[in-house]
Amino acid sequence: MRLPLKKFYLMTLIMLIFSFTFANVYDIINKEQRNVGFFYHSLDELISLETDQDMFVAYLLDLEEIDPELCYLALGATRNYSLVQDFAREVGFYLKDLGVDIVIFGNLQLLDKNVEDPTGYIGNSPYLVAEVMYRMIRGFETSGVVPVVIVSPNDNKNITNSLLQKVGSFYSFSSELKNVDLSFSDEHLQFKNDNVFKIPWSYGKGNLKEIIQQLYDSSIVLSGYVDEGLNLLYRQINYTDKKAVTYFSHSVEDEARKVFYGELLPTGNKNW
Repeated sequence: MRLPLKKFYLMTLIMLIFSFTFANVYDIINKEQRNVGFFYHSLDELISLETDQDMFVAYLLDLEEIDPELCYLALGATRNYSLVQDFAREVGFYLKDLGVDIVIFGNLQLLDKNVEDPTGYIGNSPYLVAEVMYRMIRGFETSGVVPVVIVSPNDNKNITNSLLQKVGSFYSFSSELKNVDLSFSDEHLQFKNDNVFKIPWSYGKGNLKEIIQQLYDSSIVLSGYVDEGLNLLYRQINYTDKKAVTYFSHSVEDEARKVFYGELLPTGNKNW
C-alpha cells in the first residue's frame, strides 16, 4: 500500500503546484468561442511562461509589480502630465518586450474620503483623472501595446465624458458590465467583438527606472497650514488642517522634509 499512497500524495502535490502557478492565467475567447490567447494577472507568471506569437497576450496592470512604491495616487499628484505619458510608454515598452499585446489598467472613479485604499485612485477631479488616463492611453499606444481601460458601474460620468472628448473612443474592460469590449469572468476573458488587433510596432527609450524616479521627485505634496511639528506622510492623504507633506517613495524623504521646512517648493499637486 505504500507505493500507491506515495504516488497519490505526489500527484496531489503536483496538481496543487500546477493550480497555484496558473491560478492567475486565463484563456482569451473570441466571439466564435475559440481560444485566441492568454490573460495574465501576475507579472511573474508572464515572465516565466512562453506563448505562441500568434496568440494574444493580455496583462492586468498592477503598478506595484512595476515598482513596489508606485500607485495611481502618485500619478495623479505629479504636475507633469508629459511625464505620465512617458511613464506609460516605457511600461508598455517593457511589457511589449515580454510579449504583451494588451494592457488593462486604470480607474475612472473619483477619490473621496470613504475609500478604503486611496492609492488606487488618481484623484478627486474629473478633469485630472481624465487627463492622466488620456496620457496613459497615448503612452501605451506609442509603445506598441493596446490600452484597455477598466470600467465599472461606479465610474464617474464626468470622467468618462471628459476622457471620450480627449480620445474619441477607447477599449473597455469589466468583470461587472456586459456592454464592454473585453468581459472577464472567473473562467476566461471574452472578446466581445473582432476589432481588437495587435499593434505592429514597439517603441521606447528603455529608461523606465529613471522615469519612475522622476515621478517620485515631481509628486511631493504640501497640504494644511497648522504647524504642529514635522509631519511626513508616506503614501498617505492629509485631510486635516495640520501641515503635512505627502510623498510616495523613501528615495525622496529628504526632499519631503525640506519641503515641510520651506527649504524646497512642493513639486506635486494635492489631488484629494
